Amino acid sequence: MMKILEWEDIDFPSRVALKSKSEKTFLNFTRLWFELLGGQRMMVNWHHRMMASKIDELIAGQLTPGNLIVNIPPGGTKTEFFSIHLPAYINMLVQTEKLNRFRNLNISFADSLVKRNSRRTRDIIASREYQELWPCRFGTNQAEEWDIINEKGRTIGQTVSRSSGGQLTGGRGGYAGPEFSGFVLLDDYNKPDDMFSASLREAANRRLVNTIRSRRGDKSQHHPTPFVSIQQRLHLNDATGFMLSGGMGVDFHHLAIPALVSEQFIDELPEPWRTLCWKDVKHSESVVVGGVRYWSYWPENEYIGDLLKLWESDEYTFLSQYMQNPRALSGGLIDTNWFARYETLPPLTHRAIYVDTNSGKVEDYNDYTVFSLVGVDKARNLYIIDSVRGRWDPEDLLKQAITLWDKWRPTSVRQSSRVRHMGIEDKQAGQGLITTLKKRKSIPLLEIPRGAGQNKLVRCLNVIPQIKTGKVFVPALMREDGSRIDYVRYSDGTIAATTDWVLPALAECADFSADDSHANDDMLDTFMDAIDIELISGLSAGYGGWN
Repeated sequence: MMKILEWEDIDFPSRVALKSKSEKTFLNFTRLWFELLGGQRMMVNWHHRMMASKIDELIAGQLTPGNLIVNIPPGGTKTEFFSIHLPAYINMLVQTEKLNRFRNLNISFADSLVKRNSRRTRDIIASREYQELWPCRFGTNQAEEWDIINEKGRTIGQTVSRSSGGQLTGGRGGYAGPEFSGFVLLDDYNKPDDMFSASLREAANRRLVNTIRSRRGDKSQHHPTPFVSIQQRLHLNDATGFMLSGGMGVDFHHLAIPALVSEQFIDELPEPWRTLCWKDVKHSESVVVGGVRYWSYWPENEYIGDLLKLWESDEYTFLSQYMQNPRALSGGLIDTNWFARYETLPPLTHRAIYVDTNSGKVEDYNDYTVFSLVGVDKARNLYIIDSVRGRWDPEDLLKQAITLWDKWRPTSVRQSSRVRHMGIEDKQAGQGLITTLKKRKSIPLLEIPRGAGQNKLVRCLNVIPQIKTGKVFVPALMREDGSRIDYVRYSDGTIAATTDWVLPALAECADFSADDSHANDDMLDTFMDAIDIELISGLSAGYGGWN
């Protein structure tokens, strides 16, 4: 195992060599300083070499076009490269007089995230190790803005960090002139769950044109300040889709790195990346899906089996965030911004489970069975608490129903809102499940008939007013400070459920179409039943019998 560098163990000649090597390329700098200050080895994959080479070309003015978009799966080191180590590297180039000065504007969807990245960069520059090799001092020194000044007190470097929805007019990237002098960086510009709302997507894209486009220090034709955008794809019309379609009026060099690479993808890579990619993946495990053989793009860090499980359980998220190929959503009936959000549930009068069953054939790939847990408060608002989606044969379906009933029943004395019933649609595999559970008399059942006029479009139109008026709540995924919400809680503080089902559910809602061209609607189906029964028809009110 490679020994991690420790500054105290490095003699003077070796420090000189480290300095020289750091100054040659961005990848050298990042590998060495990630290890030196982070205390762990950086696992360098082919995609790191490709991204780093584009950064070197960007700084040298050799990238064509001069703006860069990188789409890469979560955990692909994009923030570590672009938001954290790149500003420290640029400052080093100024200290060694390879550049005259720099001014960066860093933008992300969350204020806390962009400030955290800024603090990480400051920590690198302020470290004893960095200062021994490239001594410099700070003027302004705050999380959202810091300056590097020369011996005369003049600013020769600046990084301003802002949230995409915050005040951007005080920051700017780059200076006028032909030499590289900084950039406007968009690191995860879009908030993930906003992308299923047409109004929020359009607002984010308008901000790119009306505000962010003007934040360049040089807007001339021949040497404009570059835009750099790094993100995992979230929607066909996210920032990447908008910018690549010409929405900002500038051209971009585009790198799209999928989590699973095929022979065709590798063959279409230019050299040397084709050879480097094949070298890194050829001895790793591969799988064949739909007649196409795939390898993990980063076998040392991303196990192909886990990627396949994600593909099977949440196709939309996988194709978008991992494969950088978002599927076009055909809907438009439901704007997911209509859903109210919560992190902690209020006191509930009762809870209930709603079930949408599939055809009963496990091999029916696009047909899922879904169990959803909901709750109702005293004001008759509906809260979607949890949702589980899968494909089970009739025997396993019965086991799953019993398992989830036991899991979702109250376990806290203080959490008194009982689960009133399990509502199951009376069709397909649901009929067999209803019959078996009736015989067992262990779970209170509510049979949901599907009569004439009960097609899904009619049902959807019937529940939309309840969603649109804020009567239906789903878990929030992000707090105002940008931190993730992984769990929602009951009013007594106990954990109610994880939030990993929310994005797939929002995707289904956003995709639901009048012409039935959408891929899945099984989670939405349970939501529609819950809304109708709990808020509209009142069928659930006072229900306490056993079918």
